Amino acid sequence: MYILLLFSKRFHTALAATILAWGVLASPAIMADIYTYTDKDGTRWLTNLSVKGKKNVQLVARTPRRVKAALSATRKKVNIPQGRVNSCLRLSHQQIEKRTTPYLQTIRTYASHYGVEENLVRAVIRQESCFNRHAQSHAGASGLMQLMPGTADMMGVDNIFDPRENIRGGVKYLSQMLAKFGGDKRLALAGYNAGPGAVIKYNGIPPYRETRDYVVKVIAEYKRLEKARRQANHYIRRSGNTFTQQ
Repeated sequence: MYILLLFSKRFHTALAATILAWGVLASPAIMADIYTYTDKDGTRWLTNLSVKGKKNVQLVARTPRRVKAALSATRKKVNIPQGRVNSCLRLSHQQIEKRTTPYLQTIRTYASHYGVEENLVRAVIRQESCFNRHAQSHAGASGLMQLMPGTADMMGVDNIFDPRENIRGGVKYLSQMLAKFGGDKRLALAGYNAGPGAVIKYNGIPPYRETRDYVVKVIAEYKRLEKARRQANHYIRRSGNTFTQQ
């Protein structure tokens, strides 16, 4: 089931989103993000359909928690495997580095292309999927960077489980969050996790336990990776100086 609502340009977006969210709650089978965009004649659209090729697209709502719960119950009944949710907890840093290696060059390529720090991307992927390309959440977020179908579509991702496409789409979306929130990593991560609308609504990190835990964990991993990078660079410089002196 899909929802496509059409409103005039004078129709208030918040009211439209409320009506659309009510429709989603009434239909647990729906599993998609909700977007708004305005076409050439000024008509505003709210939809969970494809927004590829549309301009001025904004994410206004994610799959409601009630829907997530229903999807979770369905997943358990049919025994659908899942690969996400803190799967890195029992792994050492060395084991995680081994998982990272196959995707490191792709991460570097798109981090450089979109102007996002490599270690921030790595920290996000660790928290989202622990570098499991087949990871899928109860709500339908999929792949290494756990893209929702609508977000993947908006970022031009055709195969959400293809590592290269997933990383490209995730880094592109993260770069948009960083730009939207003035380079503030914490707000950008909150937007990545809960949607930019929630960050704007609460004028900061939303009071959702999941989102706040997410931001703390990603920032902690980012700082760990940055510390390791600085130590490695320092060691290389010292080794170079020693060799030169000899």
